[in-house]
Amino acid sequence: MTIRSRRVAALGLVGATVCAAAAPAVGVAAVQPDQIKAAYSIKVANGDVVRARATVTNPAPGTARWWSKRTIAKVVRKGVDNGYEMPYRAQGYRCTPVVNGDVARFTCKLNGADVPTTITLRFTADYGN
Repeated sequence: MTIRSRRVAALGLVGATVCAAAAPAVGVAAVQPDQIKAAYSIKVANGDVVRARATVTNPAPGTARWWSKRTIAKVVRKGVDNGYEMPYRAQGYRCTPVVNGDVARFTCKLNGADVPTTITLRFTADYGN
């Protein structure tokens, strides 16, 4: 092998090593989604099950408890169990119901103060007997 061919082979090996080292870093950055959708089934005081859907935008590390089932259940139960037909607050969420007959459709929003995370929670409750 000549000196020139050794240099070319060495440069090719260095280039392959650099590309291989950079590839995992690109993969890790792509893992963090910019939107998460979650669905929950919450049992409320009257025995009904309310289905809630959450859309999380820009989820920051350490904020997963904001859309955990436990937190979402507290928000849903406060509105449904108390029969709210006016805006209310729970667990940092601001909830606004729209009532049409015996059905209330709730939209709740939570905006992170020091992180870009926002959560929109939607659920429907039947207030009829």
